[in-house]
Amino acid sequence: MTPGTPTTPVSARRLHLEATAAAALAAYGVVGVLHLAGQLTGNAPLADATQSLAVPGLLVALTVQTRLRSRLARFTAGGLAWSWVGDTAPDHVPDSMAFVVLMLSFLVAHVVFVAGFWPWRRTSLLTTRAAWLYGAVAVVMVVACAPRAGVLTVGIAVYAVALALMALLAAGIDRLALVGGVLFLVSDGLLAIGEFVPAVELPRSGFWVMATYLSALLLLTLGVMRRDASRV
Repeated sequence: MTPGTPTTPVSARRLHLEATAAAALAAYGVVGVLHLAGQLTGNAPLADATQSLAVPGLLVALTVQTRLRSRLARFTAGGLAWSWVGDTAPDHVPDSMAFVVLMLSFLVAHVVFVAGFWPWRRTSLLTTRAAWLYGAVAVVMVVACAPRAGVLTVGIAVYAVALALMALLAAGIDRLALVGGVLFLVSDGLLAIGEFVPAVELPRSGFWVMATYLSALLLLTLGVMRRDASRV
């Protein structure tokens, strides 16, 4: 079987988790719930601490489950690692640089995800009509941010392209990954609006940004695990 060759739908296969991987996923879930509780209650110390602890659970689960034997698993681990950098690094730089560091970290994460998902481009949404919809979302994101983004507009445009491409390619991995890609689009869209479109106020925006983001990473990871299992 070669990458991108249609086989029995991966989503139809049950994923038999290693005990340690299951425990790591459970820990991710607990940390995620605590983080969202912190967001809802305005408990900044709880939200900050749990945000930095979340992604390592997914990295442990992916590593244990796949042993990182496949190229896909290794690149996904790299994307998760850079996502973790994006979760933690902005807290250690001046406030004026926090958003730039966050954007650059996640840009690298999306590029790494794209490199890992690329072999499945023929079974993804990349060459379907849905690609126009994803592209439209990216354009709207850039246009909405441009008036206040200033010199960051070009960077946001590059980021939006990488994000949309990652989401399109994720559909070729697994149905769970497809949903994860869509949720990543939603999460980053909400984040961009909150940062650059103050006229639009979403109640509890931090909660919704993180709820969609944490769900996106979980579904991407599970989708990759199922695709990796299909190689056996």
